[in-house]
Amino acid sequence: MAQEPLRLDTLTPELIDRIFFELDTVRDLASFIVTARFVYHRFEPQRRTILFRVLQNEIGPALTDARFLFVFPYSDPSNEMRYYDWIGVMVGVYLEMLFGEGDPEPPTLNELTELCRTLRCINFFTDIYATAQLGWFDFCGGGGTPATAPFSARERRRVMRAFYLRQIVSNAWASTRRLARWRDLDLDAFGNTCREHDKRAGLFAAFEPWDLQHVDHVNVFIMSLCRALVCHAPEVLGDGAREISPRQFGDLYAHLDHLVRYLRAHPGVAKAAIGEIQSGTVHPRDESLHQDYVHRYQLLPLTYHWQEQRAESFLDHILDEQEQEQDSLGMDHSVGDGPGQVPFGWSDALRGHYVHWYGSGLSSIRWLPPWESREQDWAHTSLVSRWRHCGFALWDRERVEALKRLKRFEVLQTGFLLDRSLK
Repeated sequence: MAQEPLRLDTLTPELIDRIFFELDTVRDLASFIVTARFVYHRFEPQRRTILFRVLQNEIGPALTDARFLFVFPYSDPSNEMRYYDWIGVMVGVYLEMLFGEGDPEPPTLNELTELCRTLRCINFFTDIYATAQLGWFDFCGGGGTPATAPFSARERRRVMRAFYLRQIVSNAWASTRRLARWRDLDLDAFGNTCREHDKRAGLFAAFEPWDLQHVDHVNVFIMSLCRALVCHAPEVLGDGAREISPRQFGDLYAHLDHLVRYLRAHPGVAKAAIGEIQSGTVHPRDESLHQDYVHRYQLLPLTYHWQEQRAESFLDHILDEQEQEQDSLGMDHSVGDGPGQVPFGWSDALRGHYVHWYGSGLSSIRWLPPWESREQDWAHTSLVSRWRHCGFALWDRERVEALKRLKRFEVLQTGFLLDRSLK
């Protein structure tokens, strides 16, 4: 005799609670609470506890970054003294949230609502990133291999956290409210990773080098997408449509939620821009955007010249000694795909060595011997750019190894960032 299927209304309240706490996305929670009136009534009196737990399940360790972003709005550098004081105070708050002892206060219902709103935006952009990157890997011949497999749960969390961290950096730098240059005080506010100086720790003291590489990966994508939107908007929207001005470009680049709204409002332009990224092509107009768009609004703390200046201004003897002695990451960190581990894609490109550089700075690691020719230098810079655009440090080992088997990426073998034998 066939057993009757278990009905939801036969479950005990305790089992309903258990289902609540095991849900791993806010989207699933929203779907579950509308399945039946008694489920919603069970949810309502404990909504804060349940919502907080489901957020923890979905975001993981990035929940701390999300909570800091809630209290860290877009900065205003126009009043310099207040700005640098504000950054210093908020960096202290962030470091305490990340590394302080004791459990943080549970969020209020207002904070939880805002966390969910931001998460919706982050999820939307993580999906866009997956569509673009996996489409590009398929274009490069990775179809039917692990290179184009859906994101694993670990990869998705890495990408999501990268977008959270990138927005924190953007809110701190506030490129739309300042000139495209930096001062020594900016180096203090961002670049001081050593807490033994008499100056306050800078924002980047909160991050490991691979965290900043994750930020660089998604920042490269956001910049590419915004540039493509500028190029394709007039073509898709037709004659009479207003072009994306430099100021609007800066706003879209600086604020992820504004960029999401634009993409939703202009799906045709979004499709054309993402299609360009998937095919690896560059619009003929793109080169003309550098001065008024890219140079004006880029996040300067992610550039090579910033890193070079930071290295000269702040001697972090612990990190610098690790780098100069070519310490292995495995000495102090576990390398792998799990939470809290150094991402395999980062360690693999550096052959397991510790490096205190990221992004374009990986083209010119200071302790490596110089290139024999300018052509070699350019060729290696091109390889680093390819690696950055493809988000290698965000991927699990299986995807990294699959990508390296594709002709387009076969030059990005283990240790290529340190290789000086390039012909």
